[in-house]
Amino acid sequence: MYAAGYAADSSDIWIPGYWKNGTWNELSNASYGGYVRSIVVSDGNIYAAGYANNSSGISVAGYWKNEEWTGFDNPYGASYNAYVTSLALSGSDIYAAGGASDSSGVCVAGYWKNGEWTKLQTTSGASEGAYVTSIVISGSDTYIAGYTGSSSDACTAGYWKNGTWTELQNFYDSSKSAYITSLIVSDGGVYAAGSAANSSGVCVPGYWKNKTWTELTNPYDASKSAYVTSFTVSENDTFAGGYAISGSNVCVAGYWRNNVWNSLSDFYDDSGNAYVTSVVVSDSDVIAGGVAANAAGVYAAGYWKNGMWTELPNAYSASKDGYTAHVNALTLASD
Repeated sequence: MYAAGYAADSSDIWIPGYWKNGTWNELSNASYGGYVRSIVVSDGNIYAAGYANNSSGISVAGYWKNEEWTGFDNPYGASYNAYVTSLALSGSDIYAAGGASDSSGVCVAGYWKNGEWTKLQTTSGASEGAYVTSIVISGSDTYIAGYTGSSSDACTAGYWKNGTWTELQNFYDSSKSAYITSLIVSDGGVYAAGSAANSSGVCVPGYWKNKTWTELTNPYDASKSAYVTSFTVSENDTFAGGYAISGSNVCVAGYWRNNVWNSLSDFYDDSGNAYVTSVVVSDSDVIAGGVAANAAGVYAAGYWKNGMWTELPNAYSASKDGYTAHVNALTLASD
């Protein structure tokens, strides 16, 4: 199993890398820090995408193939930040979706195909920004999920199919924000998972299948928000990983399987926060990556396999901003 993310070192820098079967692998070009947001393993090659900071403190989008870095140009200028949030492979082509800041500081959504940038058009104003969270290649079609800003500060969820934007409706209150965090295509269905705010501003978790919304309830307190961060389908079962805020305002990690909640314990401290960031399924095993806080409130990276927690160690014995390390993505692959 591969778990991608970043870990704090003794110099107070986030070091990008991944754990393979629990062993940390530091990625190159990391002298000034960086993040890994997505990981794919194909034909024995390991692709980890995200960004690396340069000596000027600018985030440079790119990916590592077998730990060798390839950076992408920001089409709006080398002095502006850019990043990759999701990576997909199709044949010999490498698709890296993310965003690039322009001279006005606006995040422009798009993707790099083999290093060449394509901007994704939105229906909102160009000054409002757009954000990409997931990319999937299905046959000859490219699906890129995300959300756009607006002049009213409400975000609109949707996805681009081959560059054409499809808006996904907030069925609670169209004046409130909705977000997509994960997208997959399975048996002809397009599943876009995330959350939508109701009229009270509470984020309701759920997913759209072919534009039809399915609500996933907060099992603890319907007046509190809950969030989907990762989604997959296995043998007609849906798995939505995320977290729910309890009545005592604790973030409880877990996942919804076929819309039924399964909580994942914080094995350090029952009153501590925990979050799922990625969920994968293999045969009968459900594996959820994320972070959990100990009694001192410091978050450790790890994963739950069928409900049992395994910590992923920080190789540098350090912490930063309350975290020792962070898992952003999981993938399963055999050598």
